[in-house]
Amino acid sequence: MRVARTPTDLAAESADQLTFTLGNFDGLHLGHQAVIAELVGSSRARGGTSVVVTFDPHPLSIIHPDRTPRLLTPLAEKLDAMADTGIDVVLVIDFTSELASEDARTFLSWLGVVRGSHLVLGYDFQMGRGRACGLAALSGMGAELGYGVDVVAAVEHDGLAISSSRIRESVGRGDVQDAAAMLGRPYSIAGGVVEGSGVGRGMGSPTANLLVPAEKLIPGDGVYFVTTESLGGRPGLMYVGTRPTLEGGPRVAEVHVLDFEGDLYGQELRVGLRRRLRGELRFGSREELRQRIKEDVKRARELAEGGGGM
Repeated sequence: MRVARTPTDLAAESADQLTFTLGNFDGLHLGHQAVIAELVGSSRARGGTSVVVTFDPHPLSIIHPDRTPRLLTPLAEKLDAMADTGIDVVLVIDFTSELASEDARTFLSWLGVVRGSHLVLGYDFQMGRGRACGLAALSGMGAELGYGVDVVAAVEHDGLAISSSRIRESVGRGDVQDAAAMLGRPYSIAGGVVEGSGVGRGMGSPTANLLVPAEKLIPGDGVYFVTTESLGGRPGLMYVGTRPTLEGGPRVAEVHVLDFEGDLYGQELRVGLRRRLRGELRFGSREELRQRIKEDVKRARELAEGGGGM
């Protein structure tokens, strides 16, 4: 998979052999995966090149900054998730206010969608200034200009179409199992390990404090059973919260890896969240907290032995 930054990076490709899809693809959930599978299959059948067009930053950060969501997959994570899908090129477009003001016809022309090109789009796709151009208009434009448009049906979970916003809601309330069912994999958190207060070590359960990108959506406060993907899937616990029993303070994300004694400082740690064990609690003393941590560790071991808690 090649990452391009402007349409001119596609100049070496035959324009009439390009098959495009467009979208934010935040989370790369099962609905997105269905669109990309159709894109790759269609492109290979035509003997051409598959191109995923996505945007950075998230368009709402430019159009409605007050409504910008925390991301399921910041750009680096999104590209990692796309790497094994069979895509030929991911074109990352710098989203600006000027781009937001363009109509769909102008944007597609700039992108290089020409006679003989092909679009593969999700069932609810809209684009252009004010998202005014929907599938019907795009199909009509395609008939006029000579490019094809295929539409991929919604993928559902619990009777409703899977969407990034639904997954954000699930993650936000700590229901990581529901999120995983829509993502097709556990929701993951990654961050560099930075020095913490040492409180966890003093409690007998040393933790790695994660510096998570500011734009990343962190799940609701509580304790989670996790597997550490960057350590071969070792089981562990992740705490998210403000440490109300201790000194309190800013929200933190800390990971305790079961039976691990190595030094993680300066490394990047990625964990897959498998199950929420409990919500945030305020204990009457540090000793009560210490005992509850022991119970959490015991539960994590039981889940690990039972197959991962999914």
